[in-house]
Amino acid sequence: MVAGKEDIAISAVICLGYPLQGMNGAVRDETLLQLVVPVMFVEGSKDGLCPLEKLEAVRKRMKPMNELHVIDGGDHSFKIAKKHLQIKRSTQDEVEDLAVQVIAKFISASLGEK
Repeated sequence: MVAGKEDIAISAVICLGYPLQGMNGAVRDETLLQLVVPVMFVEGSKDGLCPLEKLEAVRKRMKPMNELHVIDGGDHSFKIAKKHLQIKRSTQDEVEDLAVQVIAKFISASLGEK
């Protein structure tokens, strides 16, 4: 919401676990549709507050370039069940480190850095 204000100078927005769907089921996309700077979403694949199919529909309607990084098995807080991590042969730290790397790359690209 702050990023949408006219007197705020920003270069990009990072949404970590954006609560797209309210408790009543309504899609909260007004703020996203008003943005004019690049946006990156980091979402858990099991986040009940941000169903990925609804987010994809909103992303298609957004004006600025936007990207999505999905944390496979992650909930709204990106927590992944131990069994899922074992199957994927990964750790919570590795998954979160990858998300940080993807965010850093997005920010660099948004700022025109190489």
